[in-house]
Amino acid sequence: MASKIALAESFVDDVNMFRACEQCGCCSSACPLTGVDGFNIRRILRHVELGLTDEIANSPSPWFCTTCGRCEGVCPNGIEILDIIRPLRSLSPLELVPEDSPCVLACPARIDIPGYLRLIAEGRTDEAYALIREKVPFPGILGRVCTHPCEDACRRRDVFNQPIEICALKRYVADKAGEVLGQVSKVEEDTGHRVAIVGAGPAGLTAAFYLRKKGHQVTVFDALPEPGGMIRFCIPDYRIPKDILRAEIKEIEDIGVEIRTNTKVDSIERMFEEGYNSVFIAIGAHQGLKIGVDGEDSPRVKEGVNFLRDVSLSKKVEVGCKVAVIGGGNAAIDSARTALRLGAEEVTIIYRRTRAEMLASHEEIEEALNEGVKIFYLAAPSRIVTQNGNVELECIRMELGAVDASGRRRPEPINGSEFSMIFDTIIAAIGQHPEIPGQFDLAIGKGNVIQVDPDNLATSRKGVFAGGDVISGPATVIEAIAAGRKAASSIDKFLGGDGDISGCGIKGAAPQSYTGKREEGFADLKRVEMPTIPLSERHHGFSEVELGFNDDQAKNEANRCLQCDLELSLAEETRRGRWKKESYH
Repeated sequence: MASKIALAESFVDDVNMFRACEQCGCCSSACPLTGVDGFNIRRILRHVELGLTDEIANSPSPWFCTTCGRCEGVCPNGIEILDIIRPLRSLSPLELVPEDSPCVLACPARIDIPGYLRLIAEGRTDEAYALIREKVPFPGILGRVCTHPCEDACRRRDVFNQPIEICALKRYVADKAGEVLGQVSKVEEDTGHRVAIVGAGPAGLTAAFYLRKKGHQVTVFDALPEPGGMIRFCIPDYRIPKDILRAEIKEIEDIGVEIRTNTKVDSIERMFEEGYNSVFIAIGAHQGLKIGVDGEDSPRVKEGVNFLRDVSLSKKVEVGCKVAVIGGGNAAIDSARTALRLGAEEVTIIYRRTRAEMLASHEEIEEALNEGVKIFYLAAPSRIVTQNGNVELECIRMELGAVDASGRRRPEPINGSEFSMIFDTIIAAIGQHPEIPGQFDLAIGKGNVIQVDPDNLATSRKGVFAGGDVISGPATVIEAIAAGRKAASSIDKFLGGDGDISGCGIKGAAPQSYTGKREEGFADLKRVEMPTIPLSERHHGFSEVELGFNDDQAKNEANRCLQCDLELSLAEETRRGRWKKESYH
């Protein structure tokens, strides 16, 4: 105990600093986290003063601190409070100390987020782009449609309930970066191995990119007329302009990946007969689910994925004036907003749960509501009747019961609560599942997904791997990319390689001397909101809604980062006994 007390006291200029605390409460009043899971600055200072360091060090309390600096700014005695809290982290048991920044741990692809934010803040966008491309081949796409779990984990949210705009900053870098592709797309010496990839969606193209960099010959096959999978054919132009997608796919082709479109693969065996040494199945989940009610076979009822694909292919699609969309995911939101752009005057989403359970991203729901889409919660279709050129949608009201396998409360019908509405078109967007050719002869699980070893994505057939929506059901773009990375590593190992696809080792910017000090007002810096086109311009076409940051906006937003990775480094260096009070590096 005594040694730990002495260690803690050594981090301040004078032990009297502890005694200078008057327990006035200014720091705790200013702290955005006081009272959260037992975190209280006054209590921590008091425990250190009394030598009860173990009690604090062996609890998660110091880790709740975001080091925003608000406490130091209000202390009447000028106590450097963060200098007391930081070393306590180094005394905490290892199981309490995160191995990386929360945002990085939340990112399925483990992008070095704090690193590229620092590079943006310094105006080094080309290097930021190269750092992102170490982990993902589609920064421009992800910067537009990623569900950004990193932002949900961002500690800045704790300071002012406003996480860093990580996704928007990724887009800024992709739109701004110059000719840096050569830094991140170097191809190793030819291995003589050939890999066939079935499916040109984000999982397949990601695997192709990293396998090609490892020196393997890669051919991607896709049944659709253009590569991109669900990104190309089911995400509307107002979210991802097609020129952005095509440019990023071209960069994959430019390093030697061959993409064959309009080519459906029905036999894995034929791939091996043609000389391929390994096969990666990444065909996605393109088959829409049926609602399961009488009358859904009406020509006035459209399946969501097919509807979005037809619009993407510039086919003539008529929806009439009043449109209903069934579902609560991003496909339902995209269908509703697309219907408005096709001339619908009134679009209503019917969802069987509440908004809290909707799988669509918060931002997309908000934009749909802003554009005039209505959402009818706690209702589910029970019958569809076509009459006089219209469709009558009979629904039943729902209530939420116990939590089901999805982790959400199960919707249960309320007897006698049926009601009807009249529409010109109904779009069913309740989900998709993979459509797997029987000739693949692979083990299939519930939901018609391919069964794989989760550690390496190997299927029941030797040399055959699978990943993305075809093994998980509909998921996110970033999850598909993460699956493509894992598959590339596993396939490289299968072919005799080391499986290391980490890239050329580009590192994020790290200051020579990180003091951990915060400038005045740092804690209260507000989130820079993404500029968008006016609502009045949205219903007349598919122009991209979000306009992106300019240089000043991007730098200001990047400078809001709490730099959790450097704070972790401080604790690690303390743990190793190399702490220097004057430099913190």
